[in-house]
Amino acid sequence: MATAVPVTPADRHPSTADDLPEGGNHPMDDTTVHNAPSALNGAPDDTAYHYRRNPDLLLEWADGGGPVLVDCGSWRKFAAKPALVDLLNQLDRPQTADQLRTRWRHSAPGGDVLALLARLTAAGILQRCGPPAPDAAENGTRGPGAGWTPYERAVHARSGHGPDVAAGRGTPPPARLHHPEADAVIALPDGADAPSRPLADVLAARRSVRGYAPDPVPLPLLGALLARAARVRGHLAPRSYQQTQRPAPSGGARHSLEIYLLARAVEGLPAGAHHYDPFAHTLHRLTPWTDELAAFQQRTVTDPALLDSAPPVSLCLVSLAARTTWKYEGMALSLIYRDTGCLMQTLSLTATDLGLASCLTGRMEAPLTAPFLPAHHRAHLSHVGNLALGLPTSPPAAPEVTPLDL
Repeated sequence: MATAVPVTPADRHPSTADDLPEGGNHPMDDTTVHNAPSALNGAPDDTAYHYRRNPDLLLEWADGGGPVLVDCGSWRKFAAKPALVDLLNQLDRPQTADQLRTRWRHSAPGGDVLALLARLTAAGILQRCGPPAPDAAENGTRGPGAGWTPYERAVHARSGHGPDVAAGRGTPPPARLHHPEADAVIALPDGADAPSRPLADVLAARRSVRGYAPDPVPLPLLGALLARAARVRGHLAPRSYQQTQRPAPSGGARHSLEIYLLARAVEGLPAGAHHYDPFAHTLHRLTPWTDELAAFQQRTVTDPALLDSAPPVSLCLVSLAARTTWKYEGMALSLIYRDTGCLMQTLSLTATDLGLASCLTGRMEAPLTAPFLPAHHRAHLSHVGNLALGLPTSPPAAPEVTPLDL
């Protein structure tokens, strides 16, 4: 390896983690092994230290095409030469300087591996640690966020910086999704006459129910559920932004979520997969019931919810992410997950209010294989959650709840 150290500034305008521009493309950190303090040098027991790569590091590519190290804990970025990437590959487990000399095919500048390890540690690229556990598993925690993957840390950290400066330009994707291939359109009852209870009673009664009566779900109850929890109430200004007002909140009123109904047993509704149009309060039938549809429901709802049998109805929630990324590119995934939680809670509480039994599941397919969707739709939709629905057994089975010991 040449005498140049394998960590370099990314541009001619150094920045630090403290002055990253809000919502912009973050430049690389100016910390390098040239100027990082070698505070560990000179200690009499330096050679006994073990080192490993920072577990919060991700490797990505800069716009110019070079490899970039991203510390998802501090959100610092470092341009990296291939020799450094090779070094980090060797440090997937704790190593001493002596052990590393026998594994790393490059040599440090001047042959001083220990000085290089010290400087990389000071920069946050490496961590000093104890020797590996006998079973190669480490039982300690890493402070806040322990147990998260670097990818989760990256999403969380990136979301805190706000949307990119280029977000919100151009024409926003439409708020309404059309399925011209649908072979039938079913108008839903508005559910205005369906029963309702005080909110406090609904909150107290809400629970996940995994057993359903064999009776089909009445279509008026299903219509009331979708009308109260997801129907579009109107447009919000400015109209050009394609923002809508709905029962469940959404980041920027962009409402990227679409609801697909998998109906096995609904009174007055053909069995099959349907798309809910929240503007017209109608169902668009996409496919009749098939073995492929049953298998999709089994792996996304029945198995994850630990149900003994498939529910009469399930909802598949997907995101047309472009609606949200148009306004919040750079933090859209975080918002879509939050929107999903809001809609799930709204659906769950509404089902409870109507006397329906429900159970949410977080199983997500990536990529989405939904057999009721044509390929051009699957390419732009992301699966985010599911809801099992049915009539409760009589009387509803109450879960065992241990009282709080205060």
